[in-house]
This record gives sequence, structure tokens and C-alpha cells, in this order.
Amino acid sequence: MTVSPSTYEIHDPATLEVVDAAPLHTAADVELAVARAGTAAAAWAADREARRDALRSIAGAIRTEAPRLGEILSREQGKVLREAVMEFTVAAGLFDYYADLEWDQTEYLPERDGRRLAVQYQPVGLVGAITPWNFPISLLAVKLAPALVAGCTVIAKPSPSTPLSTIAMVELMNTILPQHVLACVTGRGVLSRALSTLPGVRKISFTGSTEVGTAIMAQAAPTVKRVTLELGGNDPAIVLPDADPSFTAAGIIGSAFRNAGQVCMAVKRVFVPRSRAAEFTEALAAAAAGLVVGRGLDAGTGMGPMHNAAQRDLVAGLVKQATADGGRLAFGGGTGTELPGYFMQPTIVADAPYDTPLVCTEQFGSALPVSVYDDVEQVLAHLNGQEFGLGASVWTPDLERADNLASRIEAGTVWINQHTQVEVDAPFGGWKASGMGRERGSWGLSEYLQTRTVNAVAGAHGAGGSAAGAHGAGGSAA
Repeated sequence: MTVSPSTYEIHDPATLEVVDAAPLHTAADVELAVARAGTAAAAWAADREARRDALRSIAGAIRTEAPRLGEILSREQGKVLREAVMEFTVAAGLFDYYADLEWDQTEYLPERDGRRLAVQYQPVGLVGAITPWNFPISLLAVKLAPALVAGCTVIAKPSPSTPLSTIAMVELMNTILPQHVLACVTGRGVLSRALSTLPGVRKISFTGSTEVGTAIMAQAAPTVKRVTLELGGNDPAIVLPDADPSFTAAGIIGSAFRNAGQVCMAVKRVFVPRSRAAEFTEALAAAAAGLVVGRGLDAGTGMGPMHNAAQRDLVAGLVKQATADGGRLAFGGGTGTELPGYFMQPTIVADAPYDTPLVCTEQFGSALPVSVYDDVEQVLAHLNGQEFGLGASVWTPDLERADNLASRIEAGTVWINQHTQVEVDAPFGGWKASGMGRERGSWGLSEYLQTRTVNAVAGAHGAGGSAAGAHGAGGSAA
């Protein structure tokens, strides 16, 4: 599919060694992929059962190849191997789920005044799926599975720094899919701009930062593309006074430092009651200390490196600022390994002020601030007044109190006594600056369908027929 034969190197963030090279595609490659997708669109959209069968075959193929594919992902991204393999098993589950999901291609509304109304659900068209480096596969599959079963064709554009796993999965899928239904372009930001602006692309599904997402939405506006955006988050964990320190700390640390904290819906800040602040902070530090830092491929590693130097340096700077602003380093602060990559120990900053950037911005890395509160209602008002609304969690054995608080948090997902767990059949997405549209479940499928209403009335018979049926008694010419 390549117009340009150029390539660029991909590096292991743990060892800094070259992993492999990827094609450096251009805007001309995107234009060619768009044209080729047009040749496959009609046949692909015509047979839903064939699409379902293809998705089931894809799921089986991914499960078989998951160990090999997971190693590719771990090497280019840095995450622990078991987590990398899990991304592919999650992807397989998504393909199976959407293959089996029942949905009406035509829905009939009640007849009125002799008119028959049918609502038809049709694929939106060619989709540009733009994904980030933190979860290259699961975040792609949550777009591909519903888009393909809906009858859309897709061009996948992974992050420039993690293209290899996407290339490998697309190549595997293309042994099953008809030619040109799915393509992959790899390289720099010019590809995202091309997908966002070319009129042949009818929808963009983007996961990434709020800043890039709003730019993509602006680029897509002149051609009136549909857009789904899953954007940034600064998820709080609100710990109530009756929470168990050991259970709570284990759950929060498991979320906060998964993938070295580079998870949009991870716990990124913790609010603890002043009366038990020391106890909870000590428990969090002890849980963080149990994570073994190392290369993702190595046995025993609990947390890999951060993905790139810029992100590591950003988070380290935020920790330094938080301690200067009055916070206290409770654990971490070093690299935790002799390896040369982008490592940072899981770091806990206690007594972090609410307005220090480590707390009030999305740090996206292996540092976790702990802030103290006196009144949980003030915490709620503080959080609801901020820009992000992706997720949050409440920690307490009192489920009635937890439900009451959860129902008032302005976020797309609120967990109780857990954080980061998502379900294949439940909608996921953000409020406010954390996004628009939803992924997963039937809500995710609807993002790739558009409706057409067919409004029919029996035609006039013979030359003497009446034209009254054109609008009917209650009709409108609007």
C-alpha cells in the first residue's frame, strides 16, 4: 500500500535498543488507502453475517497468536509482558462480543395516516481510527470491532512510537478480511491531519490527549465528519474514613501504577480524610514498594518504564514542584533499576496541595499525589468544578453512602471499591473535557451507524388518483 518506501526506527523504552523499523507513510499513502477502501465498501456493507463470521475468525486468530503479538507490544511500548498479552486477549473478546451482538438493521415505527415508517441503520462509511501509545491494541480493537461489524471500512493510524503491534495485528486480520476493508498507516502527525480532512473519510474515532482531540475535531469540522473522542482524565480516588487501609491501598496502587501510570482512567490522585491521612499514606507507600521495576519482558517485573523521556521528565518535574509546594515524598523518587531506559519508581507524594500541578493536571505517569480533606462535600465541589470527567472512585464498605456520593460525581464512570475495571457491554467515555461519544456495548456500535428514515405511502392508482397521499392529513412538507 506504500507510496513512499521510507522507514523509521522504533526503540525499546527499557533498553533504548532498536526493536525494528516501521513504514514512514505520507499523506499520499492515506489518499491511496481511502481510494482503495472505496472499492471494498459496498460488498463489505452488504452482508452482515459474513462480517460476523469474519470477526469470530479474527478473535480466534488473535488468541492463537497472542503470545507472539504480546512480545512485540511489550518491546515497543515497555509494559509488562502479561499486560501486553492481555491487550490482545481483550481485543479478541471485543471481536467476539460485537460478532454476537444483536441489533436491528431496520426498525419499524407505528403506521399513521396510511404512512409506513422504517428506520434503517446503515454504516457511517470509512473510519479513521487514531490511537495512542499507552494501549495501542485494546484501544484500537474497541474501535475496529464495532466499526467492522457495522459495515464500515477502516484506516488505522497508531502512535508513531508504537506502530509495530498494530501492523502485526492488522496483517493478521487481513488474512481473514476482504482486501482493502482494513488498512494501517504509520508515521507522523501529517497522517492524522490527512484522515481528519479528507472528504472520503466519514468518521474519526480518536483516543488521546484533550489538546490533540480538540485539534482533530476542528480539522474534521469543514467536512462535517462524525467524531468520537476519548480524551484525558485526572481520576480521583476518594477514600472515606471507614475504608480499610490495606484493601484500599492495594486497589489504588494496582490502578495508579498499571502501565507505569500511563492509563487514561487510572487513579491519578487520592483524597484521604485528615483523621486517617498518615495511616492511608503509609499503606499506599507500602503497596507501591512492592512493585518490582524492570524490563517488561523480564520475569518478576511488576512495572515497566515510562514510554518516553519527555513523559518521564514531565512527571519528575511535577513531583519536584509538588514537594516545593509543600508536599512530602513518602516513597520513590528514583529510577528503581540500573537499566538505561525511561524508568521512574512508583512515587507517592503525601500532603500534596490541591493546586499543585501534580494534583490538578493529568500527570500520566508513575507518580501519585495524596491530598488531605476535612469535608468530603468540599472535595466533591472541587472536583466537579474542574475540566476533566473521565472516571472516579469511592472507597468505603458503606455502599449506600458510596452510591450517594458516586451519583453526584461528574464523570463518565464511577467505581466503588475498585478503579479501572471496564466492561465490554457497558458504555465508556468522558464528561466535560474528557471526551464525547461512547465506546463499548451497544452504545459503541451506534457510533458507527447512521439512520435513514423511509416514509412511504401507497401511490395513486390510475389517472384519476389523488395526490393527497403526498403529505397525508397529518403530514408535513418541512
